[in-house]
Amino acid sequence: MTSQAVRRLRDEVRRDRALVEQAMTSVPLADGSTIRMARFGSGPAVVCAATVPELGFVYAPQIRALSERYQLVLYDPRVSRSARVSLADRARELTAVADTLERPSVHILSWSDAGATAYLAASRHPDRFESVTFMGLPDVYAFPGPVTLLAQGLYRWPIERAVPAFALRLLLSHYLSGPRLPRAWLHEEVRRIDALPRYVRHSVLPLMLEHRPVHGELPMRSLMIMGDRDRLVPLRRMRAMAKALGPRCEPVLVPGGEHILGYGAPGPVNEALDRFYTSVGTAR
Repeated sequence: MTSQAVRRLRDEVRRDRALVEQAMTSVPLADGSTIRMARFGSGPAVVCAATVPELGFVYAPQIRALSERYQLVLYDPRVSRSARVSLADRARELTAVADTLERPSVHILSWSDAGATAYLAASRHPDRFESVTFMGLPDVYAFPGPVTLLAQGLYRWPIERAVPAFALRLLLSHYLSGPRLPRAWLHEEVRRIDALPRYVRHSVLPLMLEHRPVHGELPMRSLMIMGDRDRLVPLRRMRAMAKALGPRCEPVLVPGGEHILGYGAPGPVNEALDRFYTSVGTAR
């Protein structure tokens, strides 16, 4: 990617961050806490399951494409650098966000490890969710040997002081990058996150390492969108997840798609979402 293309990407990200930030408001949850939430458009509700607050803008292409016919809801997940935020915590949070919409049921749109949150929430409360879309979710996270040792060690033991932040930045910028979203830009984005080893230990790794899907557990329709140039999640693992979701899962392959799929390849992703939501609505 040329330096001019990287500048254009930075400008696009700034606009998308501003789009999200300007729409954010504090919304009370049933447990008495509040959460930052943004709503776009009107119609059937689609809750965008959050990964980390710093990356909420990656749903901007879907917000622009779908908000004329759907209400897209984005929220900042609560994260911590000192206490574990478990996958179960995230699933409860997603369900609480859906409850604020006061709809009989809502759709979930998820990307990356937020798909584990979406899966657990939908499996626990199938009556609350009409459909679930996953982008880049495996049946199990399987990294190369040394990375597996690092991830398991950081998740299980308090070794974050011994893990250099620059090493995590290099790993994340490599695995999240792709043809449209280059490594240098990802490195800039990851540098925004303070105390990265503690952040990854307490707020990121639980979503990955506590993800344990059960074959055929989700009764509702689902969509699995996969990129064949995803560096973090091999295509075979995404196909295995689609198989585990059962016969009501529709798999869609995006040729050339990278891990940040909805932002890196918005055209085919938005087309797949529009077809899927139309078919779900027609089948009601």
